[in-house]
Amino acid sequence: MNQPFAMSGEIFVRTVGMDSRKEAVFRMAFKMYTRRSYRLLEAQESRDPALAIIDVDGPEGMNLAHRLRQEHPQLRILITSITPDATSGFPALQKPVRMETLFPALEALLQGGGQESAPAVAPTPPAADQGKTTTATVTPIRPELSGRTAAIPEPPAVTFPPPPAQPAAAPHPAVPILRPEDVRPFDPEHGLLGLLLMVRRDQVPAVIVEGAQRVILKIDPIADQVLSLVDDETLKTLAQNPDQRLQARAPSSADIPANTPVRHLTLQALLWQVGAWTANGRLINRLQPNTPVQLKHWPNLTRLSMLPEALRLAAFLARSPASPVLVVKMLRVAPADLFNFLAASESLGLLRYSPVGGTEARAVTPAVEPGKQEIPTARRGFLGRLLARIAGL
Repeated sequence: MNQPFAMSGEIFVRTVGMDSRKEAVFRMAFKMYTRRSYRLLEAQESRDPALAIIDVDGPEGMNLAHRLRQEHPQLRILITSITPDATSGFPALQKPVRMETLFPALEALLQGGGQESAPAVAPTPPAADQGKTTTATVTPIRPELSGRTAAIPEPPAVTFPPPPAQPAAAPHPAVPILRPEDVRPFDPEHGLLGLLLMVRRDQVPAVIVEGAQRVILKIDPIADQVLSLVDDETLKTLAQNPDQRLQARAPSSADIPANTPVRHLTLQALLWQVGAWTANGRLINRLQPNTPVQLKHWPNLTRLSMLPEALRLAAFLARSPASPVLVVKMLRVAPADLFNFLAASESLGLLRYSPVGGTEARAVTPAVEPGKQEIPTARRGFLGRLLARIAGL
């Protein structure tokens, strides 16, 4: 029988029978979960996973599950299906999978439950059948309810083990505080980020070279494509050093010799990452710590590199405008993480705010058009009313 996992340490998970879109959903869910440290293994990684999640609705779905059980008897397996089969021999989740049922199911597996060695709870057989041999089955974690084909049943109750005794109380981390005198500004129009923004603004193909005509990037802004001839560490160094001799020029056929290794990127992904690297814990010089700022819409985080606290910041700033000082106070995020996120979002043109010297209220809150009334305070969302109350203190 499998032994329960310890509460600490990274737990590797392998998905089987899923496309990249479904894997991205699981990967994002694992990053948002804080009770345990789950990590989804990439296809090229050779680590041995502790858990496997198999989509059995595809071709050879159940055959893959049984084959994996035979080849790796100690592997904990969870299957997902639109119509879970109670006689499959595996714990199952009914699709669509939700976070409130996914993680209790994984916890049950890690604590040794849901394996074939654990018989499912079944009703007591009639007296006439008590002499017959019965076969134990595993009940799906999200069974279907009779008469409710589209309803989502409640997740089963999972008993968690008591937390291990703490040898000594760890010091509580200090609450982040953003003081305007500690803010370091930077100009996004200079250096590598400035050249990338210029190329995107002009919508003209260009090549960025360093020093003695060493080609760094070849950019096609219309197709949103970039060919990179250097690795990420080199790009990070160039982004954080505005004194590097970089320039943009028109491309030519001799820019990239034959058989030269290149990496294919999208211009949006490159701008997002270079924006965060350039900020390096600094605030855009056009934005003041007390200036309200808001996201025009969510960044496509599944296609961009994940920045610290990006999900929480995107959810907060997409709903209502708030100043950096207020964001740090309410979300308790490090100012450096907030500034990097703001710089990355600004590089994609996702921020709405009033630049230094403008009128803040007009930039963040559009003026009411003639013939239309402003939304009354009582009809605003709870978060909007809360922010308005705090901003007025």
